[in-house]
Amino acid sequence: MSLQVFLQAQLSGVEEFLTSFEAGVNDISELAGRCAWLGLISEVLPLALLAEFSFSRMLVGSSGGEQFLLVLPDESIPAANDFLARAAKEIAELSGGALRLIWASTENLGPWPVVRKRLDEALHRQAAAPLNQIGAAGAISAADAVFEPLAAAGAAGASEYFRAFGEALPASKLVSWSPDQPARLQFTSGKHSWILAEHAAAESNAIAFPRRIAQNEAGSAPASLPELGALAEGTPAWGILRGDVDHFAQRLQRAATVEEHILLSILFKEFFAGELSVLCTMPDFWRKVSILYRGGDDFAVFGAWDALLALARELERVFGRFAEQHLKSLAGLEGKSVSMALAVAAGDDSSPVAVFEQAGAQLLAAKAAETGTFCLFGRTLEWKRVDDAEELKTGLARLVRDYGYPPDCIHDIASVYREAYSTQATRRGKAIRVEKPWRTFMRLSRVIPPSRNKELANLRSSVITNLVGKSTANLKLRPSSRVGLEWARLATGS
Repeated sequence: MSLQVFLQAQLSGVEEFLTSFEAGVNDISELAGRCAWLGLISEVLPLALLAEFSFSRMLVGSSGGEQFLLVLPDESIPAANDFLARAAKEIAELSGGALRLIWASTENLGPWPVVRKRLDEALHRQAAAPLNQIGAAGAISAADAVFEPLAAAGAAGASEYFRAFGEALPASKLVSWSPDQPARLQFTSGKHSWILAEHAAAESNAIAFPRRIAQNEAGSAPASLPELGALAEGTPAWGILRGDVDHFAQRLQRAATVEEHILLSILFKEFFAGELSVLCTMPDFWRKVSILYRGGDDFAVFGAWDALLALARELERVFGRFAEQHLKSLAGLEGKSVSMALAVAAGDDSSPVAVFEQAGAQLLAAKAAETGTFCLFGRTLEWKRVDDAEELKTGLARLVRDYGYPPDCIHDIASVYREAYSTQATRRGKAIRVEKPWRTFMRLSRVIPPSRNKELANLRSSVITNLVGKSTANLKLRPSSRVGLEWARLATGS
């Protein structure tokens, strides 16, 4: 009787792969192609391996999100290692050395936490090994994949491949794999092919890979970045929103059984695949937002800046309900909150790759400061404080639109805020007390002068309260106020 063996594989170097290439201004096709390929390769490779060995698809434990877990008979491990070594070599070449496929296997002996620890230790050794020593021999069986040095020409044609991949994605019905090019997925026929399904399908030959791509006004092609930006309220600008579940890896490590590990992996992957797809069909988003990437615990979308902001808030709300329903019985806070960051393109000459990278850096900074936060316009806020920023934005927008205040008043208020807000407080991200409150209050009163109109006076009072609090003798400037000011500036086009 064959002994069961767990084989775990991971892709490392993802951020470098998605950001270390030159992209044209307002041209997102290559980035979209890279993201789509990345989302599919960790789904296709395990299925291709099983198909090559005539094994059942049921042996896939989890897949997607740059990783997969298989259960294999022990006698098939050498052949599996050879299969993955060939795939790893072409992945490295195709990505110019940015991506590395690492893997390890171990017998299904002992409790799952012990098995998981053995796999983690082996993967850590693989990740630390030089590129030409992936799969070095150890206590856990793995492959000896020796790579030739990657020359500059190693990734020749890669940009064209990923660009074509991204352009063909919207209309593609299937994805194919061939052994002679184990990393170059195609949307045409190959040795093995799988249907790209919109939902988790019961069909044995389908991969759940729903796509939501905003179309232009004529509905004839995907909307360009300028077209998406033109649909935004106020300032015509597009942006990229990235999100990531907080401490999801730690949540998986706390799984007591392999069944719990697999269930959690599938739950989170299906949440992002399903909820993002549904939200992007809603009236507020279907023409303004396109999905760029969905992983096992993270995502990226692009579109009109105001639609992305609204999408982020709605997705956080839905995720809170999801976590409460599915993780309520699990101890600890790992995996129960999500952090996001929105980067808005600075102008018509903005590169999608640069905006994507900016959103990623802001997301990392937000997660490092505090979990369950939203980095918006360069400021990190708790989710509940976004409501405060929106209230200020709404008040300022009404002053401009309904009462004829000049849009420049928002810039004047922002200058008052910047002068009073210390560098130390900015780093802490907390409200601070103003040393000379009367001076700040007087300057605000000059920018937003009093009025005898009762409704306008109430609105003015609400705006000032949102900025500095209710007490004129104890003014405090809050981080959410800076976000609200920038939000209002964009919303009014000032």
